[in-house]
Amino acid sequence: MQVAKNSQVEKALERLRAMGLNVNVVGEGDDLAFIFITLDSVLRLISRQMKYPNKSVYFEAPFIVIKVWRG
Repeated sequence: MQVAKNSQVEKALERLRAMGLNVNVVGEGDDLAFIFITLDSVLRLISRQMKYPNKSVYFEAPFIVIKVWRG
């Protein structure tokens, strides 16, 4: 059985997707898999978790920037 099809891995992927993350899995043989999460979905998750109304979340390598302002 491929590691990507392991029940623990599948449950972890379900939890990540339930958080709203865009998750893709690529299996490389039976013993190796790569999990890819889009940066855009991470930025949206951060933005949803911040309740402050005046904010902007964006990526500026190598940082995720959260800009907040008053007014």
